[in-house]
Amino acid sequence: MPTSLRRLALVPEPYPGESLLSWVDALARLNRISRLHALRFSAFARPGSSTYRPSIRFVAHLPPETMARVEVTTGLSARELRRITLMHYADGVLPAAPSSTHRRTIAMWLHRQQLAQPLRSRACPACLRENGGRWLLRWRLIWSFACVRHRVFLLSACRGCGLGLHQVIPALGGAVLCGQTDWRRPGFVCQRSIWRMRPPRLSDPHLLECQRRLDDLIDHPHRPGSTDILRTLHLALEDITSGFDFVPSLPDTDAVLHRRWRGHGGVLSYLDDPLLTAALIKIATLGGLGRTQSAFAQVDMASWSIDGVPRAAKSVPPVNRFGGTCRAVACLVWVPPGQGVVAQTKDGPLVLCSKHVDRATTPTAAAPCPAASARPSRHGTP
Repeated sequence: MPTSLRRLALVPEPYPGESLLSWVDALARLNRISRLHALRFSAFARPGSSTYRPSIRFVAHLPPETMARVEVTTGLSARELRRITLMHYADGVLPAAPSSTHRRTIAMWLHRQQLAQPLRSRACPACLRENGGRWLLRWRLIWSFACVRHRVFLLSACRGCGLGLHQVIPALGGAVLCGQTDWRRPGFVCQRSIWRMRPPRLSDPHLLECQRRLDDLIDHPHRPGSTDILRTLHLALEDITSGFDFVPSLPDTDAVLHRRWRGHGGVLSYLDDPLLTAALIKIATLGGLGRTQSAFAQVDMASWSIDGVPRAAKSVPPVNRFGGTCRAVACLVWVPPGQGVVAQTKDGPLVLCSKHVDRATTPTAAAPCPAASARPSRHGTP
């Protein structure tokens, strides 16, 4: 390690669940310097480098050589640094990462999954006010659509300029002010306070319970069963987005979700839209999260257990956890959660309605119908 690297005198402790970019901002505030200077002084840039601009996917992954330098300047170990990047969720909440750790490979891996947003972050302004501007890493996952503590939907864009929140570039952004620039208005810098933005209220108890359980899965990303639950839920969301003409309408919920649902115009891009994510999850969990023993009313069956702790996927037979379109030939019936059956095939689990339960006995018979196969799908569905 080059001797030119020196330990910084003032280094903040990472806030529980904090993202890498948020920690860099905290370092900058503590030392009263800019974000760019904080990145340089903490050796995210190579010693002697005249210019440095972080990758736009800075929060996703740090190369080993970078972590080694930052450990010298800040005292944070490689394990601590990994915990504040999206790689912390790899092989858990996120699928296993590729063997190559080149930043372009990692960027392509994240793009294919469509499960995390390294370029921007969702946020709860009330949380930011309470914790002093520390942005949570899980806000960059699609599974975070609301704040259970403050009962609000998360924001994904500035209420002033409409651009994404907490981006790496431009460096004028930070934990308090938006700081985004507009190429159509030379010299313009958005000075809207993120802390003062007002997100939509969340009063739907069903969605609050869904977010509580998702938070629990995210906080324990490598617990047995968590990966299978989130994978199944993601398949259900993708099924809805690719064939929304055949799924049930949005059930009774908060008015803001009904307005968002009516205005989607056939474009169900929920990666950077917490309201749309919430609407899709509401449909996918249509059967509810009740404590009854009825198979038709109990969505939890072997998936979201009553106590909120997921059960290992291998200990129970596959069930229709979150609903889906029947994949029998020429059948487009929507199968609500807890109904129908799930057939295991070489292409993954396929949902079948009650009329086609017999086809679940032979995996080869449960082939997707042509209409379902023709639907557009996102790349890299886990």
